Amino acid sequence: MSAGTHVVLGGGGVVGRETVRALLARGHRTTSVGRRPSTVDGVRSVVADLLVGADVARALEGAEVAYLVAGLPYSSRTWAAQWPVIVRNTAEAALAQGTHLVHLDNVYAYGRVDGPMTEDAPIAPSSRKGRVRAAALDVLGAAAARGLAVTIGRSSDFYGPGASTSAFNTFVLDRVAAGRRGTWLLDADQPHSLTYTPDVGEALVVLGTAPEARGRTWHLPTAPALTGRAYVQLAAGPGAPTAVMSPATLRLGALFSTAARETLEMGYQYTAPHVLDSTAFETAFGTAPTPVAEGVAAALAAARARRES
Repeated sequence: MSAGTHVVLGGGGVVGRETVRALLARGHRTTSVGRRPSTVDGVRSVVADLLVGADVARALEGAEVAYLVAGLPYSSRTWAAQWPVIVRNTAEAALAQGTHLVHLDNVYAYGRVDGPMTEDAPIAPSSRKGRVRAAALDVLGAAAARGLAVTIGRSSDFYGPGASTSAFNTFVLDRVAAGRRGTWLLDADQPHSLTYTPDVGEALVVLGTAPEARGRTWHLPTAPALTGRAYVQLAAGPGAPTAVMSPATLRLGALFSTAARETLEMGYQYTAPHVLDSTAFETAFGTAPTPVAEGVAAALAAARARRES
């Protein structure tokens, strides 16, 4: 059992809940911080606004490890306005408390990558959201130069039980649960890595507690990439047809839909192989990602249960 408190900033989101559960299962004293009280049994809950520095400072008082897993609405404008503030508030509070910061990141800052993405890939964003993420890394780098202990965990696109903001959950699992065709973006025959949310929570706890993980960037355990068509057939059954959202449809939708407009600039992730290599983490910590078939089955069961309820 850890001697200090582990604080999950953004504990109300799907990854936050998984991280809280993983911490509690290991006997760590755990606090979940969010805009609303936590729904996870057994965790201390703190209501706070991560955009307010005083709130973050209060939340991290006495914390040994903090996990920044907060999510924001999928909007470049919102990200640009709010994400640097959240990262800066967290870094300053962690510095003041001597808290080890574990930062959950995505792969947007890599931009277009030729071949599998490894931890050595350069930061070369090719989207507005990627540039926001890269700027946040600069904030963390500056704080590290002042003594902040920061460890970064990167994942590919999420999916999992209750992952309501996941494109895969929304366009494939929820549709299949409703008896409709699963839909993939742009090219259903390109391999695309998906990271299972319970694996993310488990891996972040490793990064927060294993001394050999500290101070590095790690790709979180992610199963070998399948094509979009293969993912749909895992959910809907062998031979099930896949609806494909064409570039023209996505561009037309962007005229009327904020979600489509925000997705459009990330289209490069779906028109070429999008493969995350998590070999370093798996080798260092002797772990393996949940098999895709198992993860899809669990997430689909959760989607069906939610519809029935």
